This record gives sequence, C-alpha cells and structure tokens, in this order.
Amino acid sequence: MKKCVLLAFLMAGLGFASCKKTYSCQCSTTLSKTGYDPYTVSSVEKNDIKTTKKTAEKICAQTEKQLTSNDADYISGNEQVTISCAAKL
Repeated sequence: MKKCVLLAFLMAGLGFASCKKTYSCQCSTTLSKTGYDPYTVSSVEKNDIKTTKKTAEKICAQTEKQLTSNDADYISGNEQVTISCAAKL
C-alpha cells in the first residue's frame, strides 16, 4: 500500500515538473512603405527561465507591445511597421 501511495506522489510530481519549459518568443517585423515591397525580419527573443505556456504567451505579448512602442519612434510619413510575436519551445 505504501508503495502505491509513494508511486502516486512521484507520478504527480513528475507531471507538475514537466509543465514548465524554456520558451522563446519568435517575433516577425514587417516594414512596408508605399511604392516598395514589404520587408520582413524574424528574430527570437530567448527567455532564460522555465515557464508555463500561458506565462510565456503573456511574456511574448509584452515583448510585442514593447517592440511596437520602440518602432513608433522611427516611423515617419507613409511607413507602416507590423510586429507579431508567438511563444515557441
């Protein structure tokens, strides 16, 4: 009986431990301007901590927001910058 209880606790512990993983934010930035072809650049922002997927998605959303804010300072005239980020393993 003790072995069954101990085994159940070990399995539950392994189940919780495997939920957190090291995610990265893969971001794509597209610059478009009237009269020119769009130019797209991809980058990967690594997270050094292990998180759940939900937390990684929140981090990537904040990264996307910050990158958009940073690019707003450089936009002039008819340029358009589109940024999207997604959590990846």
